[in-house]
Amino acid sequence: MSFRLRLIVTITLLIALSFGIGGTALIYTSFQHTLEEEKLSAMDSYENLRNTISLLNSSGTDFYYVNMSSIMESIERQSVDKWAGLHLRSAENVLYSSGDTSLLGQESPETGACVRTTLRVGSVRYYRIASSLQAGGKKLILEAVFDLTPAYTARAGQQRVFLAIYAAVVILGLGAASLLSLALTNQLQALTSAVRRIASGNLAWRSNIRTQDEFGQLSRDFDAMAGKLQENFAKLETEVQRQEAFMGAFAHELKTPMTSIIGYADLLRQGGLEEGDRMGAANYIFSEGQRLEKLSFKLLELLLLEQDTPVMRDVGLHAFLADVEQTLAPMARERGVTLMCRGEFAKAVFDPDLVKSLLYNLIDNAAKAMVDGGAVAVQGKRISGGCEFQVVDNGQGMEEKELTKITEAFYRVDKARSRSQGGAGLGLALCKKIVELHNGDISFRSEVGKGTCVTVTLYGRRKRRKRNEKSE
Repeated sequence: MSFRLRLIVTITLLIALSFGIGGTALIYTSFQHTLEEEKLSAMDSYENLRNTISLLNSSGTDFYYVNMSSIMESIERQSVDKWAGLHLRSAENVLYSSGDTSLLGQESPETGACVRTTLRVGSVRYYRIASSLQAGGKKLILEAVFDLTPAYTARAGQQRVFLAIYAAVVILGLGAASLLSLALTNQLQALTSAVRRIASGNLAWRSNIRTQDEFGQLSRDFDAMAGKLQENFAKLETEVQRQEAFMGAFAHELKTPMTSIIGYADLLRQGGLEEGDRMGAANYIFSEGQRLEKLSFKLLELLLLEQDTPVMRDVGLHAFLADVEQTLAPMARERGVTLMCRGEFAKAVFDPDLVKSLLYNLIDNAAKAMVDGGAVAVQGKRISGGCEFQVVDNGQGMEEKELTKITEAFYRVDKARSRSQGGAGLGLALCKKIVELHNGDISFRSEVGKGTCVTVTLYGRRKRRKRNEKSE
């Protein structure tokens, strides 16, 4: 059974039960009230009749007993109540009898006592009253039977009207339940349709229920979930494409040197080269082997960064940058580059080993960008919530269109120069990953022929606040 049908049946049953129980209770209460009123009316008439007989027989003469029949007939004729049966008797004989005598009983109640019974003959109900009284020194028994049929007839009429109204209410309730269930299930069907469309691959589909009830709230939550799912799926597709590009670039990086190494090694193995050519082939194999070694180290660093958790601690910026300068100064001198590192006398929270790797790669890239020597300046300072490093060089610089791509793995601005210097395009990809691990940012500003400025902000354990939030 569908939810819509169950809803219709449930609502209709609730309406039918509620109206049926309520209507039945109302008719029952009304009937009991009417019946009691009929019985009280009958009892009042009976008491009036009994008192009249007692009054007429108060003299105790036989005259009244002889004329009792005519007196009772006159009293009954003048009474507004119509008795179904009336009987007055003494111990010796019947003084008066009218109506259906089969309805009369044979009760002989004690003096002052009153016996009341309800009896049913066919479909007609009667109320019988019997009592004894003293008149003229004699005991008389007065019995009267009152017809209660009007009360039962009224109840039957009420029941017929109620059944007609009940049928109409059930039919109207069925229609209302159908409309209500249709309105409710239409919203469910909209949600179901949205789920099916999204499941089939249409991630842009939304349910768009704009009501202010629980269904509207469910729709808004569902659409928000679908939007997040679409966003995550887009990110996943982008990541897959990036991984595919990474693997393609990695395969290309391996293919060219490996082909040359195998070719030169084969020539050396055959021994057909002159002394000078053999030295050249050996030098090429050595240099390409070194480049492949660097490539493997860079890839290993990237893999380790994906798995390891940075070890954050307080580091003095001045001593840290002095150590960086001392370590890289020989490499800079070999390339004719002047290196100067300066840091504030302040502390910041970061992983010193990772940040050293970050600065090494930035300084190495800056040195490679200089053809005839130059200068590289590194500055470090404390900022609100973290620290900032700037690496500035006066090298060849880059075009603006290159700045958005340089942190991609295996991307190189000058492919020939980078390959000749042993670069694989992984240095800035490593820098970007290290910055992400420190909840920071890396930005580039460059001008062709004038140099490049790289700005790195690191926030250590604390995530960078949004622009619309108050600074710490």
